[in-house]
Amino acid sequence: MKVILKRDVKGLGREGDLKEVKDGYSRNFLLPTGAAVVADKGAVANWERHKDQREVRDRSVRAEAEATAEKIRQLKLQIPVKAGERGRLFGAVTGHQIGDLINREGIELDRHALHLREPIKALGEYKVEVRLMPGVDAVLNVSVVAEAS
Repeated sequence: MKVILKRDVKGLGREGDLKEVKDGYSRNFLLPTGAAVVADKGAVANWERHKDQREVRDRSVRAEAEATAEKIRQLKLQIPVKAGERGRLFGAVTGHQIGDLINREGIELDRHALHLREPIKALGEYKVEVRLMPGVDAVLNVSVVAEAS
């Protein structure tokens, strides 16, 4: 069955893509959740008509993501935390905390774009991968330091 995606679907495609999927997948997941519409004759004609608008919008979104990625690459976050002996933290530094600090720096970022394999539990320098959109990634330098007593 051919469908037109109304939003990004992980593992399938991006918003506006015309995809061929199995009937069960579209009937049980894509259509009920509103992630796609059936690509009948009228929907395909409408999809073709709006193709240029989608491309212009995608270029502007990509340009914004590239600008944000450059800001993130230049940013060096320093996170003061309570730590015990041997540099072990009382608690952990999570992606949520890092996302909040980035937003305080004036960079609009969804914390789900941060790919932190596991919470940070020791003092030191860390590199956090940030995936803003497919093909636009940045590495954020995070320094976890002991809080001054």
